[in-house]
Amino acid sequence: MSTSPFANLPRFRPASFWLLVAATATSGFVSDLPLADRLLLGASFVADPAPWQPLTAPFLFPNGQLAGLIGTGLLQWFVGSRVEARLGPARYLGLVLGGAVLGYLALGLVGLAVPAALAVPHGGTIPIDIAAVVAFGVLFARDPLALFGLLPITARSFASVAVALLLLGPLLRGGWPDIVPGLVAAGIALGVTRRWQKQPASGKVGPRKASKSKRPRHLRIVDGREQYLN
Repeated sequence: MSTSPFANLPRFRPASFWLLVAATATSGFVSDLPLADRLLLGASFVADPAPWQPLTAPFLFPNGQLAGLIGTGLLQWFVGSRVEARLGPARYLGLVLGGAVLGYLALGLVGLAVPAALAVPHGGTIPIDIAAVVAFGVLFARDPLALFGLLPITARSFASVAVALLLLGPLLRGGWPDIVPGLVAAGIALGVTRRWQKQPASGKVGPRKASKSKRPRHLRIVDGREQYLN
């Protein structure tokens, strides 16, 4: 009986999968509509104002940048799914979405002082991907990987290279404002994942404290009263 060539592929976890589906559907159907200007993080965040934009921007790529969904699909499948398996769906979604939302919020606040930072619309899943990759590097730090089946590399080294590449593209395309959400998401993912990693797993009970008094070795009855003898 022959083995399927897809047998060794990792399982696509539900939270990672539906993140990809949500971003693909939103970007595919909305990015070329006037509504996109209201959902992407841009000058209207300050001018109108539009405080919901940091919440919607992580799910919507600006028109012309939809190719980023390919990278998101691969990273959520091969990286995000492993992190989700370790943390659980709720913690994983809280980590990557929380990091992305706070990253876009930070850029919006920068725009209050530097309006040029919001001169073009910002959005996309890159901060989500960066948070997932950073968490992967922390949780699986020294685990060996075979990059493209050839180059041996640790999970930590892979995460460092992946984050650098994920930041380089936006930096070359749009300048420093485009990397603010990714940098903030990376910092949040690093701190939160390290804190979770140090917490003991649920269900484990630590050693009991030694009692200050010794238990009596013998018990005898004297005149109807109990007395303990050491």
